[in-house]
Amino acid sequence: MLRNLFKLLIVLVVGILIYNYFFGTPEEKNTSKEIFSEVRDLGKATWNLLRSEKQKFDEGKYDEAIDKVGGLLGSLRSKAKQSRNEEALREIEDLERRRLELERQLLEMERLSQSGKNVAAKAKEEQLRKDWRTLMDATEVVMRRMEQAPR
Repeated sequence: MLRNLFKLLIVLVVGILIYNYFFGTPEEKNTSKEIFSEVRDLGKATWNLLRSEKQKFDEGKYDEAIDKVGGLLGSLRSKAKQSRNEEALREIEDLERRRLELERQLLEMERLSQSGKNVAAKAKEEQLRKDWRTLMDATEVVMRRMEQAPR
């Protein structure tokens, strides 16, 4: 319901801008031109951001993030061993397996991107982002549980 209302609002605003652009007073025409110019600039800036992120991805930006999570999991594993928390150790091992799987998928996506299969790579990238968020959330849950555990 709210989504439909938002879409209707956008269509209404765009309609008003187009009407003012062609049939409005000189002041309304200038305002519409400014807004269209700003939207175009926003589109260019967004495109540049996406291109920059793709370049960072190609240069291994996400590899570093995966390595950092690996280090975090290693640290958590050491703490769980010290406190002899078997449940946390099992969870951390599961998180480590998931991290390694994400790393494997990342390499596969890079290979797809380099081979020119951009559509497949983009679909894979979106799934990786979701899986990455899930892994980060699960890691945070384990960290909190370990902090609350009696020592």
